[in-house]
Amino acid sequence: MCSQCSRYPTAFSDCAYDEQGPSQSQLLEEQISILQTRIEELKRPQTRRRPSASTLPITPQNTTGLGPLLTHFYLQQTSGSSVGATAVNSMPTELPFIVLQALVHNFLHSATSFGFFLDTQAFHDVITSPAGKNLPPVLLNVLYLFGVHLSEDPDITVYEPAFLAHALRSTASSLTGSHPRTILHSIQAEVLLAYYFIRNARFLEGKYHISAAVSIVLSAGLHRIRSPHASNPSAFGQGGLGTLPPPRDAREEGERIAAFWAVLSINNCWAHRDGTLSNISYHEGSTMLTIDTPWPLENSDYVEQPQLLPKQSTATVENFLRNEVDTASSCSALYAKASLFFEEASRLSAQYRSGGISPEDREFLSLNRTIDVFIRALPSIDSKRMFVVHNLAYGAVMQLNEPLMLVNPTSFTKILLAARAIVSVLAGTDIPNVGLIDPILAPVWTTASLAFVTEIERRGNHDANDPAIEHIQRHLSTVISTMENFAPHCRLMALQLEAVKKANEDAMGRLAQ
Repeated sequence: MCSQCSRYPTAFSDCAYDEQGPSQSQLLEEQISILQTRIEELKRPQTRRRPSASTLPITPQNTTGLGPLLTHFYLQQTSGSSVGATAVNSMPTELPFIVLQALVHNFLHSATSFGFFLDTQAFHDVITSPAGKNLPPVLLNVLYLFGVHLSEDPDITVYEPAFLAHALRSTASSLTGSHPRTILHSIQAEVLLAYYFIRNARFLEGKYHISAAVSIVLSAGLHRIRSPHASNPSAFGQGGLGTLPPPRDAREEGERIAAFWAVLSINNCWAHRDGTLSNISYHEGSTMLTIDTPWPLENSDYVEQPQLLPKQSTATVENFLRNEVDTASSCSALYAKASLFFEEASRLSAQYRSGGISPEDREFLSLNRTIDVFIRALPSIDSKRMFVVHNLAYGAVMQLNEPLMLVNPTSFTKILLAARAIVSVLAGTDIPNVGLIDPILAPVWTTASLAFVTEIERRGNHDANDPAIEHIQRHLSTVISTMENFAPHCRLMALQLEAVKKANEDAMGRLAQ
């Protein structure tokens, strides 16, 4: 752990510092500062050349954001017309590579929160080399969009609609390229676009890109990696599968495994949100999908510990849902498992709402027990991803029991216990220094908050100053303050926070009457 990260031991922000020298972000800032200095010289040639920016310390006084750079190159290529309505619909097609690199780096700092499954270091090395200019454009265009989206600088975000339009145009024809990375990059682009729209509470568009990602991974056969039932199991050194050639090395096979589980996980978390059917069925029937691909490892383990992967893998999800023991315990695998529980909980709760199950349903009771066992076995929280796993697992408990909470006291008790467990997780975390997070936590924390609001309403004959009410309000305040921390950076979180505050105000207003 570097000295910067050691200052915040309970925060899980990705480390951007290197004890051996300047960080990549510092180097990029320096390069941008140099470029800005040169721009100023070109604009005022009569001004005597100043010392190179590389000799100056990087400070807010001599380093500005990317906004002026984007504006400068926009004006340069539009004959000096002012930045206004036109800027949001068009962008220069040939931005300097240094600007594009900075946009991508702006995203990579938080990439793991948005389903980025490619080897981050390898990808970074490629895009910062001359070979980066030859990559399929689809993923780069989406990364530029995300870099602008995450900047929160008005001088940059004015161009977000143009970057979005450009990214969407490139995905429309993304699979027509001949580059060997075309399919993986297309999958990654669809996953990122899905997260982009979900963060912005644009669920229909988000679900469209989830469906597109599911379609590509299944067409490419990524659900049958190392499968004994496939003629070409697609393990490293063996034949290709679906539309993909054999992986070139262990790292590329690992990226394919990670790609499949990233797509499956985002589908599990969001496909059922509006009560519609999921893109994937894990149960008996004509639409059931058999998934043989092994559980994901951490990115480095595909190369450093390849023995962790089984030589053959079969019925991975089916065996998991049947409670068969497996040893997959990477953070990526635990996230995938938690997402499966969340999807199963969403499916069963939808059945209850339509009158399809009872509180004594065997599958309902079994899933409750299985999630409890999973939660008890989770390792302690030592990373941002594990922070999400714990929250998502408790979210699955609440999702499963929420439709029954007003008719089944046991279900309401389980929801309250899960909500209190979430409060404990939040209270033990340095929230202001966590950084950007997975948007699935917005609905999870909303459900926890509304559980506390419901408990307040159930105590309607108590005074608002009753110690029991005050205790519940303290729990609720912890969740609300956490959501307030992330709301400025995520429209979905902001909308959910607004709904929670309104529900709490209404409940407290009724108590005061």
